[in-house]
Amino acid sequence: GGLPHIIALLRSREESIRELAGWTLRNLAVNAENKVLIVEEGGLVPLIALLHSMNERAQEHAAGALRSLSVNAENQNLIVQNLGLPPLVALLHSQNAAVQEQAVVCIRNLSVNDENEIKIVQEGA
Repeated sequence: GGLPHIIALLRSREESIRELAGWTLRNLAVNAENKVLIVEEGGLVPLIALLHSMNERAQEHAAGALRSLSVNAENQNLIVQNLGLPPLVALLHSQNAAVQEQAVVCIRNLSVNDENEIKIVQEGA
């Protein structure tokens, strides 16, 4: 399928391509099956990396994709294990309300896991 190619675009040299790939994965991550496939195909780490972008729309789409992925209990653990929590907490301080919204809802989803609750507080959220 096309998923590995979209995930590969998250590593493009072109910021606009990374943004669009994040947006595409955000849309695809709404589907329950895709929540698993995106992670299985290696999409989690590059989505977390995209949270560090200077492009606010890329941040929003990455956080939005992670928000959808974080509904899955296994993905909740993987997001935290792959160091997704620190950049999500940092995005709570964004000047962009849409970025803040995606980050806070993702953190909310992560907080349903008891172990993550402690880590969220330790990160300063």
